[in-house]
Amino acid sequence: MSLSRTYHDPVLAVKVVELLVTDPDGVYVDCTAGGGGHSRLIADRISEKGCLIACDIDPDAISEAQSVLPSATFFLQTSFSELKPKVSQIAADGITGAIADLGVSSFQLDNAGRGFSHRYDDPLDLRMNQNVGETAAELLMRLSLDDLTRTIRTYGEDPQARRIAKAIIAERERGSIATTGQLAKVIENAVPATRNKSLARVFQALRIAVNNELDELHSLLPDIWSLLKPQGRLAVISYHSLEDRITKSFMKSKAAPEYDPRMGPLLETPDPEGRLVTRKPITPDPDELRENPRSRSAKLRVIERL
Repeated sequence: MSLSRTYHDPVLAVKVVELLVTDPDGVYVDCTAGGGGHSRLIADRISEKGCLIACDIDPDAISEAQSVLPSATFFLQTSFSELKPKVSQIAADGITGAIADLGVSSFQLDNAGRGFSHRYDDPLDLRMNQNVGETAAELLMRLSLDDLTRTIRTYGEDPQARRIAKAIIAERERGSIATTGQLAKVIENAVPATRNKSLARVFQALRIAVNNELDELHSLLPDIWSLLKPQGRLAVISYHSLEDRITKSFMKSKAAPEYDPRMGPLLETPDPEGRLVTRKPITPDPDELRENPRSRSAKLRVIERL
């Protein structure tokens, strides 16, 4: 089945399906269905006895996935933290595999009105689900200088967080910052020497804060793990160090100890529950980077339940 490029190019798609789909009769969960990219490839690999559950918090993503995935697919609009009980209703006996492709989709970046990209002058929204929660513009209006600095420094890892936060507060005192263009201009004026990097970092920080992304990921990993059957696999694609650090730490906490012939176990893990399928993260090859430059920061990690 060919993949449409109109919504989102699935990153590391071939490798994900190769490592994830170990039983064609199994139950598979795409936690971030997006436009259905990974899901479509999984659907091609499973049998009529198999089951695919496509989940996403973004209603637009669910709508797109419904238009391209087989009719037998189960669709769930859900956050990570609410995913477990909903999946359990469909797969009471557990699941065979799950994929979580974190971050933001090409559709969200390119679609007017969402505010995910500083390249367009859109309403400063940044919510994955535009029906709930506060927007990034509302968040900027209520955060104190210290809280805004902490948000940019922690979630955006920008060394000039304080300077940027001060500039945003000063602009806020003159009126609301309602659009991505307004915010981008404030950042560019505050840190002209690093404006391109800082723009990306600040927008990332606000997106993470608005959607509570790291707490949601902390909820997802143990919840999905608890649903996996023996020999079931969890695959996670991360795009920045914060996501990858959480994923790496979780998987190592579940895995058997690494072993050095000269020194013995390098990491003591009592009663290991899993086995690392990928000792090191898999990254896109040069061909994929040429076709999809947005995949450049992607890291794929996979673990199997013992």
